[in-house]
Amino acid sequence: MLRFIKNFSCTRFCWLLLLILGISLEASGLYFQYGLHLDPCVNCVYERAWFLGFIAAGIIGILAAPLWFFRLIAVLGLLFCSLGGFFTAIDHLDSVAQSSNIFAGTCKLTASFPSYLKLDAWLPWMFSPSGSCGKLDWSLFSLSMPQWILITFVCGIVAALLMLLSFLVKGQRNSRYDRYYR
Repeated sequence: MLRFIKNFSCTRFCWLLLLILGISLEASGLYFQYGLHLDPCVNCVYERAWFLGFIAAGIIGILAAPLWFFRLIAVLGLLFCSLGGFFTAIDHLDSVAQSSNIFAGTCKLTASFPSYLKLDAWLPWMFSPSGSCGKLDWSLFSLSMPQWILITFVCGIVAALLMLLSFLVKGQRNSRYDRYYR
């Protein structure tokens, strides 16, 4: 199985799928905001920022999938963004659970991105929180949006860890014609 994962992660198609996944997740967030008029809270905005890491890792992988060093950077980027998103999604679930208690703290109303990455100032239509962390009316298969986001980041962690483990597997010797079909 690890050999298959290694061979698959060496292809540009693998990273194209990750790029498409990242773009789809960002697009669905924008659909929830502008199509369904569900205002994003600060945790939603942070989760969108972590999903940008999926796009960046996909681009790095597409550009240099056969080269192990760049593939390692892409996998580590995916793992880093998945872990960051996982902890943000846990915080999101906690803030939604505490929203019914009037004495419990809620999430912040403004995003606090680092000074070198002011996404809320550069792209306010996408990264400016306009809602508060509260109970959501939206669900799919009886799971709320923060629960689906948590599942997405857990899948990203598992995929990145499997790809990291696949680096330990010795690859098969390719013929000289294989490079034309990647």
